[in-house]
Amino acid sequence: MSDDTSEQPTAKLEDFGLGQAPKPVETPKRGDGPEPDQVPNTDAAQPAAALPEAEPAWLSQWGKAPQRTTPRIRWGGIIWGLVFVASGWFALWTMQSHERRSAFSDWILTLNDGGWAIVAAFAIGALLLVLGLIAALRAATRPRA
Repeated sequence: MSDDTSEQPTAKLEDFGLGQAPKPVETPKRGDGPEPDQVPNTDAAQPAAALPEAEPAWLSQWGKAPQRTTPRIRWGGIIWGLVFVASGWFALWTMQSHERRSAFSDWILTLNDGGWAIVAAFAIGALLLVLGLIAALRAATRPRA
């Protein structure tokens, strides 16, 4: 608890070596001075300070990275887009015919534990294949240093 009549001096920002405290900004009250749209903008008159170099000093010991002259090819988006197009095409192809639809549903309903394990292994293998293909295409199109 503190009381306002304490005679102990209050520590100031300058005492901690942190510089001076910022001046409080007075906000105009209603009917007290010019309207808000008539208040001059003082920030626009002050020039912006130059920003420091964005690259850290420790990174400069390896030299500058080569500048890219062509846009980067996003292989992940291309490959995953092709995978989704192929799976969508297969779903549409399967659903178009009553015979294919009933054959697919019969196959799904007759899978036992071993069949589901094979389907899971196939799905994991397909995922690894797609990720490996993306990594290989990215490495093949990376510029040589």
